[in-house]
Amino acid sequence: MHNHESRKISRSSPLPVYQQISNDLLARITQDEWSLGGKLPSEHELSVEYGASRVTIRQALAKLEADGLIDKQRGRGAFLKANPSLAVQELYLPQPGVEYVSSNTPVDTKITVVAQASAEVYDRLDLPIGSKLIHVERSYLRQGNLVGINRAWLPCKLVPDMAEHQLVHDSISKTLQERYHMHYESVENYIEAIMLSVTSAAQLDTISPSPALKISSLYKLKDATPIEYSITIWNGRNTQFRVMISDEAPSQNEME
Repeated sequence: MHNHESRKISRSSPLPVYQQISNDLLARITQDEWSLGGKLPSEHELSVEYGASRVTIRQALAKLEADGLIDKQRGRGAFLKANPSLAVQELYLPQPGVEYVSSNTPVDTKITVVAQASAEVYDRLDLPIGSKLIHVERSYLRQGNLVGINRAWLPCKLVPDMAEHQLVHDSISKTLQERYHMHYESVENYIEAIMLSVTSAAQLDTISPSPALKISSLYKLKDATPIEYSITIWNGRNTQFRVMISDEAPSQNEME
């Protein structure tokens, strides 16, 4: 039991022990270790298995109960109420010359002119800090659920009136092509596993802390001029990401 426990709990982790236990129990639930209506191990058994106090175990179970996954019954124990199971999320990595048909629907697109952004944004776009930028922010829905948040910045001097008009088909790339006659020549993608902040978790209508996937993309024109820097955060809670790399865009049938 001790070796089993030591692989599951990290005393040096920034996550509280009860949260680690709750996350591990959630993983076991999604792997069908217990059937719906089935009884979970007792607080004492979990305490021994995880090497944690019963108070900590109660905190972990309370978290699962608050999420609607278990039903705690006085004198009887905890019973599995729901299995969230893993949802498969198609993950798109931008590629020059490839138009992507996504099953995610962009909503609440906001386009503004700003003169303030992080030093990273200005550095990626090779602009002096304080330069005017076009800022695009939108969320993505899949089957009615919020799954991602996208923020993009473009040099205002290259697309000065973008904020005055809607995006062409809600696409920055199509807007650049059709309205400004610009085409991406290269895209650099940076992928990072993160934990959602309280603010981002609230925007994605999920709990904090929750795992997420952060994709930062830098788009350049043929002469290597940076034209767009974007950050997309995908909710990773109960999600498995599927990545397709091809020189052709997938059809809608392949996406469903």
